[in-house]
Amino acid sequence: MVVEDRYRLVRCRECRTEYFRPDLTLAARAKTEPVSEYWEEYKFGLYASEDVRRGYEQRYTATLDQAERLTGPIETVLDIGCGIGNFVSFAQTRYANAYGVDVDPDAVTMARSRGLRVALSEDLDSLLPDATADVVTLWDVIEHLYDPFPVLGLALQKLRPGGTVIFETPDASFPVRPLILAVNAASRGRVDLTGHMYYWEHKIYFTEAGMRAILGRLGCKVVSVQRPTSPRAKMQEIFTRYAGASWPSRAMARAWPRLEGAARRAGRGNKLIVIAHRDPGPADHRRRSAD
Repeated sequence: MVVEDRYRLVRCRECRTEYFRPDLTLAARAKTEPVSEYWEEYKFGLYASEDVRRGYEQRYTATLDQAERLTGPIETVLDIGCGIGNFVSFAQTRYANAYGVDVDPDAVTMARSRGLRVALSEDLDSLLPDATADVVTLWDVIEHLYDPFPVLGLALQKLRPGGTVIFETPDASFPVRPLILAVNAASRGRVDLTGHMYYWEHKIYFTEAGMRAILGRLGCKVVSVQRPTSPRAKMQEIFTRYAGASWPSRAMARAWPRLEGAARRAGRGNKLIVIAHRDPGPADHRRRSAD
């Protein structure tokens, strides 16, 4: 599959993680300009919607409760890729300290207007000292990075030894994805629903095995994996927005509630939520023993 006339979807043979790789031959022939902006105008309204925010807050509550049960108490949280600050706003109602960073100046400005402690990613060091966060979260962030390691390395500098990292990211093994790819291939692209499951903003679609591999290289041990579906209000808004584009899009918009419900009941949603525990260093072991 090719998106934007320049990126080809490939799959890792070992972990089955999928990712878009720039194809120079295609790019040379492409008639469209590459798109790099994530915070399109409509997304500010989408994520500010009360229904969408409630859907995410239910997810935040369940995930943080699970993290505290598995890895211990939380006082300080850092959200990487915080957007307009919905999670930071939620976290500060539960914990003593909640911070966030994002690369988009407009999103950061909106978050700050809500009274949140948020900064541009380049100003992370002035926002929070190293090794002070109990939890670092990346909600729908890692899939936007061609190479996640530099960002994850900087984020983990802010995490104390023995701390927790939480990811939410699309699940490459969600059963609807291979079905959509198969229909696209069989119809030679005439029935193309790939845009509903593969977005230009997403560079990597991880599997659980892929997440375990990358976290293992970073010295983190996975302690929980959940497979929820995206909040209903969010997906309904997106499908409604694009429902008029073509008859396959209209069909997908009508079918999604049933597909989502079946996936949710089977525990095979389109998202991965991964909680991982960072290996404590010797100094942290000694400090905990003294406590």
